[in-house]
Amino acid sequence: MLRAVPGGGALLRYAAGLGVRGVETIGKLGLYVAVGVRLGAHDAGLFFLCLTWIGVVSTAARLGLDRAMTRHIAAELAVGDGRAARAALLQGLALTSLAALAAALLTVLVAEVAAVRLFGFPDLAWPLYLSALVLVPQTLAFSLGAALAGFGRGVAAQIVQNALWPVLTLAALLAMPVAQEGGSLDGLIVALGVALAASCVLGGFILLLERGRLRAAPEQSADGAPASPPETEALPSLWTTARPLLVVELTQVGLSGLPVFLLGMAADAATVGAFSIASRISMLIWVIIISIGTLAAPRYAALYRLGEMDQLRAYNRMVQRGAALVAVPAALVMLAFPDFLLGLISADFRVAAVALQILALGQMANGLFSCQDILLAMTGRGDVLRRLNLLQLAVGLLLCGVLIPAFGLSGAALAASLVVLQGALGTHWAARRYVLNAEKN
Repeated sequence: MLRAVPGGGALLRYAAGLGVRGVETIGKLGLYVAVGVRLGAHDAGLFFLCLTWIGVVSTAARLGLDRAMTRHIAAELAVGDGRAARAALLQGLALTSLAALAAALLTVLVAEVAAVRLFGFPDLAWPLYLSALVLVPQTLAFSLGAALAGFGRGVAAQIVQNALWPVLTLAALLAMPVAQEGGSLDGLIVALGVALAASCVLGGFILLLERGRLRAAPEQSADGAPASPPETEALPSLWTTARPLLVVELTQVGLSGLPVFLLGMAADAATVGAFSIASRISMLIWVIIISIGTLAAPRYAALYRLGEMDQLRAYNRMVQRGAALVAVPAALVMLAFPDFLLGLISADFRVAAVALQILALGQMANGLFSCQDILLAMTGRGDVLRRLNLLQLAVGLLLCGVLIPAFGLSGAALAASLVVLQGALGTHWAARRYVLNAEKN
């Protein structure tokens, strides 16, 4: 007999999820403002380079297992196999913990070389050393959040992954005395690590509350054989699911960091800081989309595992409409008031006003064709996502190589927006071809 896929109270969950994202948005925007004011343009640029480094390396350390855990836990629980869900959880957390430690060691080994030879900022070396301390809790916070999403704890997942740490880091920065010679920057990176560690503790505690669901075995028929729901098939191994998603995650974080890194090689730290601020303001729209995607992911996986294709199509339409209703108005605000938004942080960042408008256009397209990458990942189409993302990477490298030297800030923004548009349209097409308009194999 098919297990019921929880669907009641969906609007309440989405409202709660968006409320958490509202806290995250306020926390991140407040943090960016405080970084610009307290650190100044140069140190702010160094901080955002470190933040980008942490994001890229942490993504590699997760090995694609975060989305794989979400899919496997949700899909196994949908058919009542808690033991298989527990195996996916333990394997995923163990592997990402080991990879996070290796990533931290690698950062320590290459910090000075990267600071001097890659970016040309010798004073970036020590902040990169400190960033190694942040990599382990950053990686585990995202992995724990992905596991919580698989349990249907989407709101808790967002708190652990994205909402708690910026608020705690902002509070720490505001409590710090104004320091000279990079003291505030060093303290900020340490505070970021502590905030992420607190997120890990919270995520681990919430997971313990779900341990009872991990003891269940599939129902058995009268002859003692496992009773599988009709039209379901065994999932591949966790690593089989994760392998293409690792390429996807690395490509996506690489694409988001590519304009920052290349601009860092071609411009001064203040310019990097201005672009980073504009980019992160525009990505608040992406934050909203990810919020909705996190809530939708376990239901995508469960409906597909149970073969409920009509319900999956209807649910996907609802998800896309909800994301567009929130994302498009936010993009319009950025298009209309870029100087005002950047001026809230610092007048020095208004130089990136045109860049913010260009980035907002890309995120508007993302809002109109949202969450299809999540749908593909949760339905086992990681290989399709991998091909789409590698194509994005090739286009992104070409665009950044041509546009950044020619147009600086605006070129970086144009390259980033065109790549976002390519990704949104590509996943929209692929979701329809391989999932929504195709019968489940």
